[in-house]
Amino acid sequence: MIPTITIPKLHLEYRLWIAELNFSKEEITIFERHLEDMVAKNSDLVARTQVEHFQNQFIREKEVIDELKHKLNISERQLAGFVRELSGMGLESIKMDNHGNLREEMKTFRVIYGDLKEEFRRFEREYQ
Repeated sequence: MIPTITIPKLHLEYRLWIAELNFSKEEITIFERHLEDMVAKNSDLVARTQVEHFQNQFIREKEVIDELKHKLNISERQLAGFVRELSGMGLESIKMDNHGNLREEMKTFRVIYGDLKEEFRRFEREYQ
């Protein structure tokens, strides 16, 4: 059986996920600026290899964020269309698919991004 969720709760969850992704993208921008400052202060060859690694990882994470936001926006538009069709019905009583695939993608993003942040923090401590 597929877990279900009410339409208002699903809409709220989409909004929270998008806010979380926006925050993560802004956080990456801060990390990128900090990385640039670190490079300016440190010419260590080993550090440069690590810097390139983090630059590439940050670029990839921003791409993942954009892909997830795109999927969420499509789902949100579909949900809005569904709500328009049900106009006047009690939306709280209607249960929908819990969007397990999106939920799993968000979960995976959180794990990978969390690991990247930890790895970056270790690097940052080592080279400051």
